[in-house]
Amino acid sequence: MDKLAVLPEYRHKGYGRRLVEFVLDDVKRRKGERVALGIINESTVLKNWYIENGFAETGTKKFEHLSFTVCFMEKSLLP
Repeated sequence: MDKLAVLPEYRHKGYGRRLVEFVLDDVKRRKGERVALGIINESTVLKNWYIENGFAETGTKKFEHLSFTVCFMEKSLLP
């Protein structure tokens, strides 16, 4: 999942959940097995939101050209 965002004034209203559900349903329909993403590791509210929605942290990485650490997460779509 890449470049998914909700404008600040629309956050905490269910739009993000609906967007993620759309992506998950589309990937399942296409026979995909998992959805992976990267977020700013220091964004604990967002990180916890993804965890609450079934994603698990798979690792972190500090890139020289970024001022933050990237947290990689994924969700399995297998039964």
